[in-house]
Amino acid sequence: MRNIPTPSRQASAAPPWSGAQQNLVSPRRETESTRHMSCDVVFGSPSANCLGTGICRITARTGTQPVFSEQKRTCQSTVALLYPMEGGDGLTMVLTRGLLCTKLYKNHLRHGELKLDSPCPLPKALCNTLGLKIKELPVGSYKILEASGYVRIDFKVHQA
Repeated sequence: MRNIPTPSRQASAAPPWSGAQQNLVSPRRETESTRHMSCDVVFGSPSANCLGTGICRITARTGTQPVFSEQKRTCQSTVALLYPMEGGDGLTMVLTRGLLCTKLYKNHLRHGELKLDSPCPLPKALCNTLGLKIKELPVGSYKILEASGYVRIDFKVHQA
């Protein structure tokens, strides 16, 4: 007779973020029932041909792409989970610290913030899938939150 594993309830691997109702995977209570997407993020400035600092490009991952560990690591890109926030007026990006090379971390995420010197356009399909009202990540400095090997950046669009 074969040993059949008994289903066990696994504890969430997501670290607590800032309260009992919030964690890495559901940074806001409202996102518990909303969609999310796995994306490739290329760091750099779109206006400088992906050189410099900021986020150059975000591309949705599809089932036909190789897993990240099989791709050539250029130390300029990583995989992220994206969540809509504030009813689609903002975007939350969650990165795994272990997938960030030291150079990328030091050049783009130092001093607890990510600085965008030029806007990063968001693909139309990504905006539609996540129900985003924004079409780009605007210029600005965005606070970085870190916990248990994860990095979270909230791109909030402030309207006047």
